[in-house]
Amino acid sequence: MKPDSINILGKHYSVTYVDKPSGVDIHNHESLWGQIDPWTHSIRIYAPDNFSEEEILDTILHEVLHVLGTKLRLNSFNDNDNHDELSLLAMGLADTFIRNGWLCENSS
Repeated sequence: MKPDSINILGKHYSVTYVDKPSGVDIHNHESLWGQIDPWTHSIRIYAPDNFSEEEILDTILHEVLHVLGTKLRLNSFNDNDNHDELSLLAMGLADTFIRNGWLCENSS
């Protein structure tokens, strides 16, 4: 589950995977799990070799939700006060997709 691009609302975003949180930030300012860059239409994901497909999908969905929030002007998706809720929503979606075999092999 490591797509190299994702189509979100008709725009293609390249996806890059890095093995250090400090490598996620395109500007090298901070350590992150994931980041979108609307200018370059890119998504960067922290995905070391020991991460499961579920963990990677969770982070990808989190970043996709950020893109959707921006493009659809859903302020609650882009508000730092709601960032934890966005993470929980991404985790719930990832779990649902995986348990139902929609995106990844169900490992259980």
